Amino acid sequence: MRRVGVWKGTAVFTFASTLVAFAVTGISLELAGLRHGAIGYLIALACSLTIMPTMMVALLSLIKRLDEAEYELYRLARTDELTDLPNRRALFEAAVQPLQTETAVALLFIDIDHFKRVNDTYGHRIGDIILCRVAEAIDAQLSTHGLLCRFGGEEFAGLLYDTPSADARDIAEALREHIQRTPITVGEHTLYITLSIGVATAANARQSRITTLIDHADQAVYKAKSAGRNRIHLAPTA
Repeated sequence: MRRVGVWKGTAVFTFASTLVAFAVTGISLELAGLRHGAIGYLIALACSLTIMPTMMVALLSLIKRLDEAEYELYRLARTDELTDLPNRRALFEAAVQPLQTETAVALLFIDIDHFKRVNDTYGHRIGDIILCRVAEAIDAQLSTHGLLCRFGGEEFAGLLYDTPSADARDIAEALREHIQRTPITVGEHTLYITLSIGVATAANARQSRITTLIDHADQAVYKAKSAGRNRIHLAPTA
């Protein structure tokens, strides 16, 4: 319905209904033995061109709205409300195809350091703004490599396609450095944010699972935070 459109659909249905009306009129006139068939065809044409378009516009408009509502529900179910990034469900769905290949794949588990302190110091409203700004900055750095999602709270997960271990480490380190040296200003407050990043990789994506990558990356980010934060930690290659 989104491909055809209301007016094109109405034209097609009107044309088809006109042909059907002519066929029915012809059969009826033939069975009734009437000679002045032109009047019958004119009546059939008039009905098709006046009644059918109105009915079809209403019906197809309703179908179009239902299609749009269905698409919006699909999008909302896979989008984080605050950051507008894909959510955890979208990550699991996006991982299906890459994990069916034999290329290398990587997962970055990204945690904003001391974010609770930000909320406690500046309030949750400013905290939400900072979270969104950080999400935008991370997404801008990773968008050419794969998919970034908000995993929950101040945690993000970046799925990197066709990315071997060394490249994943370099991407994570470049991201960490970029965020560290980029101040975020909200009103009169200017903050420098740092990240702890856990990196999990698989040399052959087909032999791995997204849940395994998440577990390894989660353990790696925990080690990065335990070692002092604002650093990356690379999990053993799966």
